[in-house]
Amino acid sequence: MAWFQLHQQASRSQQPMPAPVTEATALEAQPPKASVPEGLAPATEPVTAPGQPAFDPAASAAAAERMIEQNKQRARLNQQRLEREKRERLLAAQEQARAAQELERQSEEQASRQVINAAAQPVRVPPTPIQPAAPALTVARICDQAGNFFAREVCRLRECNKASQASDPICVNFRRMEENNRALQQTE
Repeated sequence: MAWFQLHQQASRSQQPMPAPVTEATALEAQPPKASVPEGLAPATEPVTAPGQPAFDPAASAAAAERMIEQNKQRARLNQQRLEREKRERLLAAQEQARAAQELERQSEEQASRQVINAAAQPVRVPPTPIQPAAPALTVARICDQAGNFFAREVCRLRECNKASQASDPICVNFRRMEENNRALQQTE
């Protein structure tokens, strides 16, 4: 059979045909690599790349089974981790709720104690602070809100004519200036 395949290949490629090989000699000794035309492999050897092991279905199935088992183990571990984290979160939430209830209970107790203490103690009214007397209104304070210079001077003259402002320093200065002006007018 090998002779027939080699003969068919040789006739297609127009190469000289190798010598016929009997079945007995083909089984006993492998033909040298140089005698096999390029691209052809003997029928007894599996076709693989150089340096690459041949495909073994049993080893491949075993490797696939190992990978499946590893994936199952990872999934189990992941599930256990998720369940553990869920339990931890639940416990933390329960602990936080208990702490909040305890804090609320303590604040209620403190409020009730304050109510009891407040009822037992007489009411103390803090002394009212003594309010300082309002500063006296001076001509300067009264007339500061007047708009411009002329309005302010008119306001000062009007206020100085009142008896309550007779001792105000601004009014005293106005009276002095007025007396000096009268004295100058009489000497002229």
